[in-house]
Amino acid sequence: MDRTLVILCGGDSSRMGTTKALLPFEDKTMVEYIYDKFSPYFNKIYLSVNERGDFSHLDIDAQEIPDISKNGGPYAGIMSSLTMISGEKAFFMSVDTPFMDPRTAVFLYDNSEGYDITSFNFTGKYTDTICGVFSKKCIGTLFKGIFFNRTSYNYILDKVYNNLYDTSEIEAFSKISVDQQFYKVNDRQSYYYAVFSILKKNFTC
Repeated sequence: MDRTLVILCGGDSSRMGTTKALLPFEDKTMVEYIYDKFSPYFNKIYLSVNERGDFSHLDIDAQEIPDISKNGGPYAGIMSSLTMISGEKAFFMSVDTPFMDPRTAVFLYDNSEGYDITSFNFTGKYTDTICGVFSKKCIGTLFKGIFFNRTSYNYILDKVYNNLYDTSEIEAFSKISVDQQFYKVNDRQSYYYAVFSILKKNFTC
């Protein structure tokens, strides 16, 4: 197994009012929950952070990579991480999508050879979802997009060699629905829903 994962933990969490990665989730923090779930599938894991040391107090074997740019949103975190990781590519996901199935990440990673970006053809409510494999060939495009304040998903995709799958492909290898996998914990209401969902699942198991 030679797969690299980057969990995007930066951002100002303005709607949540506190750092989402450190929110309690089950018996740990949200970032620890994702780390524990994905670590059997990825041998290298990094955390994209605002500042180095943000999560050094956690028991996570993952190198922190601080953002080079503070105004580029998640794509600044992706660009910064691509310049620092040891491999040529990584699967990127946001810390606010805790229900994503690791098999979704593996599917994209194992079908990313030769492409700059391998992801899904997100439409509608999923258009701002960060879920995909980015290679170091994207660094130049990401830098230009951040410099000229053009950091939309469609703008980046239009400039690179991409491999996009329909989200219906997920049904072939995962029982977790698309809506659940890409559910985003953006505010207190969505966080409480996520916590309740986990409690309900554990209670009925």
